[in-house]
Amino acid sequence: MPWKVLVRPVSIIFIGALIGWVTNFLAVKMLFRPHHPVFFGLIQGLIPKRKNELAENIGEAIAKNLISPEDIRSRLSDKGLEAEIARLIDEVLERRMKEIVGKHFGVFEKMMNPEILRKMRIKIRNEILSHKDRLIEAIISRVDTGSIIRDIIAKNVDNLSLDELETLTYALTARELRHIEIIGAVLGAVIGFFQYVISLYW
Repeated sequence: MPWKVLVRPVSIIFIGALIGWVTNFLAVKMLFRPHHPVFFGLIQGLIPKRKNELAENIGEAIAKNLISPEDIRSRLSDKGLEAEIARLIDEVLERRMKEIVGKHFGVFEKMMNPEILRKMRIKIRNEILSHKDRLIEAIISRVDTGSIIRDIIAKNVDNLSLDELETLTYALTARELRHIEIIGAVLGAVIGFFQYVISLYW
């Protein structure tokens, strides 16, 4: 029967595909599993074993390649941020000027023209904002922003539990990891096919 002739090649190809898929599936799982060393410390997931180093490398890569002082300078120069800074300066000046006037002028507080205080507050605020660019440059030039960013990211990644890190990684790379498993099955099937062809002549 023709179908009996196909049993052997199909079986070999199927078994090859299954072995290839299982091998890559286990390889993907062993990126994270087991979380803790087993078999006398000989076996542990790659990422749990090197989590600290991974966190440092991620922080270093992001600080060096994705975020630059120019990016920070651009964000700090944003008009929306400037408006927020102006609002905060107004709040602080208004509170502090009321405290100073009440403390040092006492009974004369009510006699002072609120409009004069308002104009003084605006004058001081505008003077501070006029030097905003110099302040930003001073901060960027004196602070190692790359080091700070690297340390913050490395710390946050390192503080993730292994379950959280695993979930995050799978969420970001689920499609790619699935492709790895499929490629394993395809390569296994191809190897199985060649094994069958070779067996015909040996």
